[in-house]
Amino acid sequence: MIKQKATVIATDDTTVWLDTERQSTCSQCQVKKGCGTGMLANHVGKRFSRISVEKQGDVTVGQQVHLGIPEESLLQGALMMYMTPLVMMFLSAALAQVLDFSEIMEVVAGFAGLAIGFYWVHIQFKNNKAGIQAKIVEE
Repeated sequence: MIKQKATVIATDDTTVWLDTERQSTCSQCQVKKGCGTGMLANHVGKRFSRISVEKQGDVTVGQQVHLGIPEESLLQGALMMYMTPLVMMFLSAALAQVLDFSEIMEVVAGFAGLAIGFYWVHIQFKNNKAGIQAKIVEE
């Protein structure tokens, strides 16, 4: 399970909203002072993400908790996020080719399929239908 510290920013009867700091691997690298990515990360500063999870126990606003995401769930989400748009792009371009469209229309159909794939993934993650379940865990 991948764990990260988070701060409770709001809560209601069924949901807890958490603020988590986005972390890059640059903080653990030994060459971070000479690396362009490390310098860019220092320049941009800290960035935070808001996450909502199902309320499981008694938490209060301002409380520090640990957020846990199962590795399998994270891998499934990454696979969906990267592969779905690509598959949609190839399928729509192939369909345009089968329908004997011009080469330009095949390219346009490919980009349209890519955009539709990204939009579909966005809707799946927004409605939490992707199956990624984060939860508050004990240390």
